[in-house]
Amino acid sequence: MAIPQHLTKIVATIGPASRSPEVFRKMVKAGVTVARLNFSHGSYEDHAKTISMIREVSEELDVPITILQDLQGPKIRVGELPDVGIDLAEGDAITLVPTDKFQQGDRVYTNSVTIDYPYVAEEATIGTQVLLADGIFELRVSGIEDYAVHCEVIKGGLLTSHKGVNFPSLNLRLPSMTDKDRQDLAFGLEQGVDWISLSFVRQAADVRMLKALITEYGKSDVSIIAKIEKPQAIANLEEILTVVDGIMVARGDLGVEMPPEQVPTIQKHIIRRCNEIGIPVITATQMLESMIQNPRPTRAEASDVANAIMDGTDAVMLSGESAVGAYPVQAVEMMTRIAAEVEKNAQFVNYPASGTDEVHAISEALHVITDTIDFRCIVAFTASGYTAILASKERLKIPIIALSPNINVYHRLNLVWGVKPLLLDREVTSFEMVIQQVESCLLERNLAIEGDLILIVGGIPMGIKGGTNFLKIHIMP
Repeated sequence: MAIPQHLTKIVATIGPASRSPEVFRKMVKAGVTVARLNFSHGSYEDHAKTISMIREVSEELDVPITILQDLQGPKIRVGELPDVGIDLAEGDAITLVPTDKFQQGDRVYTNSVTIDYPYVAEEATIGTQVLLADGIFELRVSGIEDYAVHCEVIKGGLLTSHKGVNFPSLNLRLPSMTDKDRQDLAFGLEQGVDWISLSFVRQAADVRMLKALITEYGKSDVSIIAKIEKPQAIANLEEILTVVDGIMVARGDLGVEMPPEQVPTIQKHIIRRCNEIGIPVITATQMLESMIQNPRPTRAEASDVANAIMDGTDAVMLSGESAVGAYPVQAVEMMTRIAAEVEKNAQFVNYPASGTDEVHAISEALHVITDTIDFRCIVAFTASGYTAILASKERLKIPIIALSPNINVYHRLNLVWGVKPLLLDREVTSFEMVIQQVESCLLERNLAIEGDLILIVGGIPMGIKGGTNFLKIHIMP
């Protein structure tokens, strides 16, 4: 095990292009720390095999790989269309009909498309904007009749089956979780996933519902990520931040639900608030999209990744690039190189800790000491994860080795910028044990050598969140 050369975490979606041990092993060596499983696709058999493969590679390489289960969430979709699709031309009339109402009674609407949302006629009004296929097609509501919604095509093209449907201006009556999500959740918890991300979060109550379900399964320590991709989530961001363990800026649907020109400033605001509070944030969607087909990204994509890191994101994410792309390993390598270059040159904003005078003083001292002395690494002793996050918030540009006896904290910290978690096999109850564990853990894993300067930070007694109360400069024997 070596100290990583980049501090930003890389999340890779695992799919047909990357689920073989040979490819995934190369991706981990290239820098992946979190494996995302997208439950919009794949069977339980596929996911179980992938989880088993991830754990085998993690054990083989002695590298912590955190497993993130991404629930599909409530997504409105177009129903079945002819195999060749239907051609929508600007100015055409088209009717949206709920799937459960299609061809009921005597009335059959011509030139109609079914959608799996029963309340569309109740909630739409004349002029409501409708976007199809992630915003590629645009419709405008021109009339409402019984359960049918008549629309004019504003921006057309060839529409095929099962494309997504968005109503950006409507607060839809959708559940926070579908029956499929509940079944997928039960499967994921049974498999022992480390993080669960909830799609289309609108308010804190959505997250609380997921927490309650997780608790029912006896897995209350599993961490939750809220995906921010709805206007309501932006409006309710502050309350959502109080109930989650992490945030994903899911720019795909966010850029459909809101004007694309607003997404960059929204992204920066969300990242800043997560940094201030001290919870990890992932920036996702189309980061290196062209690498699905090409071995090199566009200059704009490289700049996008770099700017997200400069904004303060804890992690950057690959979606189709690693799941179905032709160059999954190269995509990870490119992200790693971009991250390392940015971290070497950028002037990061640091967010000193709030709380007690002692904690604030230690937060400030971390900056002063590391600016003055060349340390091999920082070692954070943490039972709750607080101490490691405290150090990460300072954006110190040197690795933070987090030692924790808690497996859930271990995986939670694997998503935090600059933190390399190690799992302790025993509780640490005294300062003498702290020194002993630092020396044994670092030397056994070749993370330090004799004479290296190490900065140790933690709290005694351990286990008290916010109880960080010591710093020690230590010379490795």
